Amino acid sequence: PHTSHTSLVFFTILVVTITASNILMILQTQREWQFTPTDCTTCGGPTSYIFEDDEEVDVSDIPENGNIPCVCPPAPLPILNQLTNYMIYFFTVEWIGRVLFFEPPLHEKAATVGECFQQWFHFVTDTSQVLDFLAIFPYYLENISQTNGLVSLRLLRLFRVFQLIRLGQYNDTFISLNRVLAKSIPFFKLLLVVLSFGAVFFGSMIYWLEKGEWKYNAEIDDWVFMRLSVDGITEEITPFDSIASAFWWFIVTATTVGYGDEYPTSPGGKIVAVLAMLTGVLVIAFPVSVFSDLWSKELKEAGALDGIDSFDDSSSSSSNGNGDNQALLGNVELKRIQQSNADDSRSAAADNVTMSIQDFEAIRIHIQNINESQQRIRRLLQKYGLDGI
Repeated sequence: PHTSHTSLVFFTILVVTITASNILMILQTQREWQFTPTDCTTCGGPTSYIFEDDEEVDVSDIPENGNIPCVCPPAPLPILNQLTNYMIYFFTVEWIGRVLFFEPPLHEKAATVGECFQQWFHFVTDTSQVLDFLAIFPYYLENISQTNGLVSLRLLRLFRVFQLIRLGQYNDTFISLNRVLAKSIPFFKLLLVVLSFGAVFFGSMIYWLEKGEWKYNAEIDDWVFMRLSVDGITEEITPFDSIASAFWWFIVTATTVGYGDEYPTSPGGKIVAVLAMLTGVLVIAFPVSVFSDLWSKELKEAGALDGIDSFDDSSSSSSNGNGDNQALLGNVELKRIQQSNADDSRSAAADNVTMSIQDFEAIRIHIQNINESQQRIRRLLQKYGLDGI
């Protein structure tokens, strides 16, 4: 969007359209923006509506004495569907144009046709391009009448969620978050390993302690494992019927979610649960601290914390007697170095230099970081009485 005014206008239209498309997707599921059709295929009618069940209702299953008519499931208002169609057409043209008219950066242009095709192939198979494709083209499969015999419509509708990811591709915070998550993958792998070992260990312990006894249950007319309930008197079917089923209980407990759908009732099982809770606190603390550190570094590199650091530096300097003087000397020395370098290279430089806004901002941020680093170094030297060096 920074290359020209036309690209900025098109980028703005694209972002607004993606946002509106996500809003429409949400409104289509709201009852206030739906109506009840009378000719749907669910009840044997000729018309198929969006969000309708894939299979037709068997009217013979409805009791005749109840005289219950078949009611169609709610469908989005036609105006919402029309607006969605127009936006999908726009996204389709934009995606096809992006693929057909792909051009690599000037410094990456290939010399041969084979290298050009390789660059184009890498561009088309890039994760962002694939996600855009999955967010757009399943819409056309969903509107083909023969789709029911090919793939479930409900599965195709899940791909609409990728429209939210498309919106995040144009947001700096979302891009920074992606970079942080990519750097955190090794630590997430370690977390999964720890959770796996914990699930096997604590799942085995809770299974043998909460398994109960093999008894006949008259309510279900079958033999099952029964355990004492919370009151310690009555019996109930144990939820821990296998070690694998206890994995869910440990993961929910260790991640401090605690659904409460499965829980121990015996004294031994409660002791194991306490140990699992304490283990969960340690397990969660490790990735959270790593992610926090990576996120802080990412914000620092992006320059989002420059204002906060400048405020902290000025506050710390004002509380120190010679802090302002040392910071001033640092700025003066830096300016002298910059002036000296500029004088030496002025003869070799051109009279007019064209620089992009991004590069200029990057240079400004780096110079500001140098100033802040000099101030921090001087404060540390003053702290140990080495400021005279």
